[in-house]
Amino acid sequence: MQIRTTIALALLVTLAACGTDDATPGPDRGSPSSSSSDATSDPTGGASGGPRDDPTVVEPAEALLTWQDTGAEAGAPLVKGPAWEARSGADRTKVALTDGDRTVTIDAGSGRTVSEVLMSEDWAVVVRQDEAETEPSEVATVDLATGEQGTVVTPPAASGGSWALTGGDLYYPTFGDDRAYCLATSALADSNGEDGWCAPARSGFSGLTASELGVGIMTFDDARPVACRTVNLLDDAGVPQPVDGPTDCLGWDVAAAYDGYVWSEVAKPRRQEEAHFYASAYGAYLDLGPGTTGTLTPCGDSVFFVRDPQGGDEPARLMRWTADHTLEIAYESASTGNAFLGEPACAGGVVTLSSFGDEGDEQVWAPVA
Repeated sequence: MQIRTTIALALLVTLAACGTDDATPGPDRGSPSSSSSDATSDPTGGASGGPRDDPTVVEPAEALLTWQDTGAEAGAPLVKGPAWEARSGADRTKVALTDGDRTVTIDAGSGRTVSEVLMSEDWAVVVRQDEAETEPSEVATVDLATGEQGTVVTPPAASGGSWALTGGDLYYPTFGDDRAYCLATSALADSNGEDGWCAPARSGFSGLTASELGVGIMTFDDARPVACRTVNLLDDAGVPQPVDGPTDCLGWDVAAAYDGYVWSEVAKPRRQEEAHFYASAYGAYLDLGPGTTGTLTPCGDSVFFVRDPQGGDEPARLMRWTADHTLEIAYESASTGNAFLGEPACAGGVVTLSSFGDEGDEQVWAPVA
């Protein structure tokens, strides 16, 4: 769903001013972080992580998707959908969208860079961020049925932050009264944008995920030495509601799933990239095992996340939580030990993935049945 060229998570930004008049939440300034000096404890009093009730451990089954090469280098900014694909150069100065017959090119413009490319089956969204991060982002849209271009003007988009697209509904950060950091929505078909929920003072949000099943969002405060994080789903009024199950303050990723949701927890502040994933289905909690923060991606009827090698002889894997409440291995790297995967991208039920390792790199795509 989003183009990512930086594989390492850029999550080490302080929050002391977040949500105040002098705060300027920008790219991942809406992200929780540990203190740079003494991030050795958590505000839960040393909770070790995991749901309050003992979850059932789920063993994965191998069910590899039918992967095809994208024809691009691993890590190249690319999002592939069922008919269209979006490619952007490493300099992020433009995006070319094509369905094989038509090509739509969107330039970043002077002083701007392409920060996000999101695509559903019906729409593409290109976010052009001000390089100085002092002006609102510009948002271009493409109706994939006609190739017609448009814009999202109101509410104005904050520079950076977390974005999500499902169907024709775009979710993005904006500023409200007194510089409050808020979640805006836009119905792209009629250019109907509106302000929504705003984070309380000295708090923020990040980690947006969206599918036809719901919108996930992680909220956080500025507690020290580690921000207290809460994973939520938006209710019908667009207000974040904490999900049941996660350990207080340790949540990170969250996405709606069939009959429940998937979330992750980070128990070690100094290892923010390492998480443990869980699912809720019909109110029961399930242990999905280790994974990488920032990789939880709803796509098709499933939710995916990346798992790094768990030993020197283990590959990197893309894990899939299915609509049938099974855990599957959807992809395995050819490399073992020294291997890792990028953040998956999803567009209209097609998942794109970059894989890196000493046995070779590749970028592949597959439809999610």
